[in-house]
Amino acid sequence: MDLSELETINSKIVSYGAKLLPVVKNRTNEEIKFLYEFGFSEFGENRLTDFNLHKSYYKDVDYHFIAPIQSRKLKEIVKNFKCIHTISRHKEIDILEKLDINCNYFIQVNIDNDPNKSGVTKDEVFNFYEYCIDKKISPAGLMTIPDLNSEPITAFSKMQRINEKLKIDYGYKGELSMGMSNDYEVALDYGATIVRIGTKLFT
Repeated sequence: MDLSELETINSKIVSYGAKLLPVVKNRTNEEIKFLYEFGFSEFGENRLTDFNLHKSYYKDVDYHFIAPIQSRKLKEIVKNFKCIHTISRHKEIDILEKLDINCNYFIQVNIDNDPNKSGVTKDEVFNFYEYCIDKKISPAGLMTIPDLNSEPITAFSKMQRINEKLKIDYGYKGELSMGMSNDYEVALDYGATIVRIGTKLFT
């Protein structure tokens, strides 16, 4: 990507009070060098193998885990990542409760009830949030990945309403991780505080 285009995208995101999280899955250390040199200090990762590759070179970067979680790998993820965007099962909260946690995490919401995606349904969010609080595991926010066939405005507006209700009812931090290469501009209009962009940065 041309650096001037990256500057334009990043400036727009920052103007909303949001943050661009570059997604560097399947990329070599050389491919992501321009992002590091631009000044990004946080990267989104989908796999531990990619993380280990990148972390060996970019040691002072903080990493976000943004893929579905295998419970047996959660302990390793917690140890190595600043933030986990994909918590959605009671079992995961039970594991987190037993760990020395030094990372933030987001509740993943399956806003479209897509059977192919992880996440709690929009009707389950509040009960799941209360379960987290009961276990003294406080979420930093919510995350969603809308179905490709859904209307982004509909999905993101639902997420915004849920997020605002959580703020009012529980007084939580209210981060919203939503929006990717094709729909991040819509997500910003509906309160996204973190947008996860990968493909667009490498074309």
